[in-house]
Amino acid sequence: MSLTVMLAASLRKYVTDYNPATGQMVEIAPGTTVRGLADLLGIPPEEVKLIMVNGRSGEWDTILEGDERVALFPPVGGG
Repeated sequence: MSLTVMLAASLRKYVTDYNPATGQMVEIAPGTTVRGLADLLGIPPEEVKLIMVNGRSGEWDTILEGDERVALFPPVGGG
């Protein structure tokens, strides 16, 4: 199964040759969770603040079936 991963800001450094315009196509096994996907990509969970799956709020234990668009966002700082 494949899906598209979109990474924001500082999370992009974990995926070699990441293209922010198109995201990254990733092959996963059926039943993989968002946490499993992050592990596969080498993204530490503590670096992720917001998870979106197909435009809706997701959780670490959200089960992925393929063809999803998963977006991961780091905490935002500013002042």
